[in-house]
Amino acid sequence: MTINGYFDKAGQPRVKLRIKGLRNVVEISPVVDTGFNDHLCLPIATAIHLGLELFGRVSIELADGSSKSELLFRGWATWQGRAKPVRIFLTDSSDALLGSGLMKGQRLNIDYADHIVTISEKAVAKKPRRKIK
Repeated sequence: MTINGYFDKAGQPRVKLRIKGLRNVVEISPVVDTGFNDHLCLPIATAIHLGLELFGRVSIELADGSSKSELLFRGWATWQGRAKPVRIFLTDSSDALLGSGLMKGQRLNIDYADHIVTISEKAVAKKPRRKIK
């Protein structure tokens, strides 16, 4: 299965994603952020609307090398046609971020020249059959 994304007016690669919390379901279009190595980062207002489940607290490293403690929430995303539990962080920004942790084991293609964004499942290589003599 392949997820087809798009570039927004600001030139940022995005994909559409359906997120479910304890109270609601929303469709979002997060920015594909390969520098964010977890699943999702959502605006606080979206998280409140969804009714996300508080999952714990984790220490994260920021881009400048410093670390801080963040609350971690859990929700569910429709990903590659299947419901999948996802780790969610909150942001004061109005933009949601899709991190590389959710794309683990997938192929991401961001073609800036042709404005194409695709995320596809990596085909599992078949082992060659042994010939029996």
